[in-house]
Amino acid sequence: MVRFEAFVLALLSLAACSDSELVGIHIALTKDGSGTITARALQATNVPGPAEARIAGAQWQIRASLVSSQGTFPSLAKIELGDREVRFLASNDDLPRLRVVLKRSKDLTWVQTLVPDEATRRTLGKVHDPHNRQKEIADAIRLEVEFPDQVVSSGIAPTGRGIEAQHERNRAYLVLPVASMLVDDEDLVWDVSWK
Repeated sequence: MVRFEAFVLALLSLAACSDSELVGIHIALTKDGSGTITARALQATNVPGPAEARIAGAQWQIRASLVSSQGTFPSLAKIELGDREVRFLASNDDLPRLRVVLKRSKDLTWVQTLVPDEATRRTLGKVHDPHNRQKEIADAIRLEVEFPDQVVSSGIAPTGRGIEAQHERNRAYLVLPVASMLVDDEDLVWDVSWK
């Protein structure tokens, strides 16, 4: 019964995100700059899922897993994704700000640890959506920061197709299409301020 409950919880977590934003990084900051980081990654796997143990008479061919991990950090400035591919720079002026610098390159390790290659995402899309309405899943990464106070602004430069910087209440988030990140191009700079 525990396996089945874990399967139901996994399905609920998938339903909480849009199909294109299954994967991402969520950071919850405290006033002193420490916080919690959560990473959600999509991967193809050969490990049987809990549903397979409860459904007889089928031969399972394709498996997808959403793997979530969570940890804490003493300072956001110490967090780096990949090999300095994403850096967090905070200032604590009258209006506190966060600047996130994101490299773009065909070999970004932080992106590749969250999503498989495009062909695999297309195959896993068939598992996630048996109606085949979407051709690919996890084609965008959501980078979200939850602040201790109200977010005032959130902007990205340069802009690009499908790249979105938004905010609501005390959260700011950035939607990054995988295809826009895995190109050799100039860095993206995301600026967020809060009060």
